[in-house]
Amino acid sequence: MSLNPELFERHSVAEAEGVFSDISRAQTRVTDEGCIFLNRPDFAGGAGCALHLSAILEGEDPLVWKPAVCWQFPFKIDREESVNSDGATTECRTVRAWRRSDWGPGGATMAWCCSDPIEAPEAFAASDPVWLTLAQELSALAGPAVHAALVMELGVED
Repeated sequence: MSLNPELFERHSVAEAEGVFSDISRAQTRVTDEGCIFLNRPDFAGGAGCALHLSAILEGEDPLVWKPAVCWQFPFKIDREESVNSDGATTECRTVRAWRRSDWGPGGATMAWCCSDPIEAPEAFAASDPVWLTLAQELSALAGPAVHAALVMELGVED
């Protein structure tokens, strides 16, 4: 997997300094107050994620190219185990939007790009519903059967 420099606005920074901000390679570098892979709206190669754009150009799935935390966003999965009357353990997963409090004390000052209805109301005004526009991500998170059940419960066709 190789990023095309024409689709990666911060390519020169990545070559000079690397894409990770720490030695454990757990966090991407922040450049100009954003992820190193974030192309700005006026970038000639295309706005948005350079990984996403490159995957599409290569005819590959962007979910494979991107870190899980990126493609899962804006979804947060809460997991809760319960014990049934027969003693069997069941895990219940709830899919919801991230909240600042989910990130601990740092969440109060974190840049929220598209998940805060006050800071980015345009992120909540799409003409198509989330279950449709992010169907691939929901299916990957919850499984195709759960996504299909959600669509059926909503009374719509996938």
